[in-house]
Amino acid sequence: MPSSPEEPSTSGEGEQGNSEEARGDVPSASDPSASTEKEPSADAPGVSSATLGAVQEPQRLHPLTLLLRVGQSLPALFVILLPTLQNPSSENVFSVVFSLLYGLVALPAIVLQYLRFSYRITPKQIVIQKGVLKRQNRSIPIERIQNIQIEENLVARLLGLAKVTIETAGSSATEGSLEYVSTSDAHDIRRAVRSFQHRGAADADEADGEEGETTGEELFSMALPHVLLSGAFRFSLLYIALVFSAFQLVDPEIIVQRVLRSQGRIDQITEAMAAHPGLSILASIIAAGVLGWISGILIHLARYYNFQLWLDGDKLRKRHGLFTVTEGTIPLKKVQALILRTNPLMRAFGWYELEVQTVGMNVDEQGHRVVAPFAQYGDVLSLARRIRSFELPDAFGNVSPITIRRRFVRYSMALAAVLVPSAYFWPTDWWMPGGLALPWWGFTLIPFVLGWAVLQYRNHDYAVRDDGLYIRRGVLAHYLWIIPTEKHHVFHTTATIFQRRLDLKTLFVDTAGAATFAYPEVIDLPADEAEEQLDRLYGRFQTLYRARIEAATGAPDTRLDEEERPQLPVAEDS
Repeated sequence: MPSSPEEPSTSGEGEQGNSEEARGDVPSASDPSASTEKEPSADAPGVSSATLGAVQEPQRLHPLTLLLRVGQSLPALFVILLPTLQNPSSENVFSVVFSLLYGLVALPAIVLQYLRFSYRITPKQIVIQKGVLKRQNRSIPIERIQNIQIEENLVARLLGLAKVTIETAGSSATEGSLEYVSTSDAHDIRRAVRSFQHRGAADADEADGEEGETTGEELFSMALPHVLLSGAFRFSLLYIALVFSAFQLVDPEIIVQRVLRSQGRIDQITEAMAAHPGLSILASIIAAGVLGWISGILIHLARYYNFQLWLDGDKLRKRHGLFTVTEGTIPLKKVQALILRTNPLMRAFGWYELEVQTVGMNVDEQGHRVVAPFAQYGDVLSLARRIRSFELPDAFGNVSPITIRRRFVRYSMALAAVLVPSAYFWPTDWWMPGGLALPWWGFTLIPFVLGWAVLQYRNHDYAVRDDGLYIRRGVLAHYLWIIPTEKHHVFHTTATIFQRRLDLKTLFVDTAGAATFAYPEVIDLPADEAEEQLDRLYGRFQTLYRARIEAATGAPDTRLDEEERPQLPVAEDS
């Protein structure tokens, strides 16, 4: 572990929390009697918090963190200096002045942030103290931690460092981040947290093996050809963002003048485009498609290189990444729903992606965690059943066909809202094929709008079974949600003003950790059917809930008289 810094000051927000800890809530390493009196480790005979990996003294991040953070600040310095680099004259002296001011502010800030950041691990919590002007004292209870993720980007790996992110259930953001510690310390931290969560020597030994890569049963892996093939079925527009970002840094006119006009080709290209506008549009679409296809392959290669998934006891563990290697765990009991995802091209060849929705929300993955990025349909179902047993329904029910009309009207109105103003303001000296402004030709897409509405209807169905709710929806991104009954949280139906006029409703079942984008819902059910299915789902959930409450407490309901309510155990010394 890194050397211990001096105890940080406890002003501002962290004052109360530190004071409580100082009063003895978290025992110090120098007081072993206190550490064995009430800490969870005392429950396991012969196992002390030290052997489980407790770090009682505040620890600093690795000193090389300073080097990495200085490197991360260089792009901003480059942007400030760009005018001077492009035109080194006295007119751009302000960029040099701003660069000096940036250095005078950024470098001390990096050093101060490093010195004012500390963390420590106790059997009850991870305490992170940080902040220069505003001090923060964040306490993360050990039992609430759902995942300790270790990330190693290329530069960090060369320096033997890793970033540790801490995720808890129900949080919409990373709860804590240690950026950076040594790789060995990162694994020690994760092992210590898991040891305290299991609170036993046997589990501690089990956690000790987590650092190895072969612990547990391997469920799924992807070799390099498999990763490249998965990227070939994806499409990314990331390159467009990169091109526009480059244009923000470099004047495109300079590129044109230096690369094209100097070779006398720009005039030829301009004349060819003017002579064959249709061919130019087709060539642009093909070029964009090829670039998007290549971008998809590269992104998948960087993200899922050497993808491996293990079943390790009661959790899934995965590791993947080319430049940034990411390791993380997914407790099986935290899985709220299974999601099979595909697109039309992947679907034509039987390829799917398997995701799980967990209680905690991973911002990078939009609330879902990928456990199999690319596998055949049968393999995905087999893997999904290792996570959660289920049987797909033999038949799914359709939503109301009136949804075609409603979607067609809505999409047509949206199209008209874009095309009519564009046609009105279209300059007369711009391209007007057939004597009409180009936007008017956009209304030729109306048949495709109708076709799109039909496709959405045909790709949207559902099934309600005793073990859960199954929903299929989406055309370009097609989802199959498998939501177990015991994971249901909220049931409701909604109806917009247009749906009410058509006697339609949308059925929605919420679960913990559901994403705000692409969530499960049955859209445009007949109103009576929606209410019937809502009652059916709620009734099955209530039946299951009462059975489990009775099994756990011996009582059929938790709404009991005070003397009949199950009581939590009370410590003898209280």
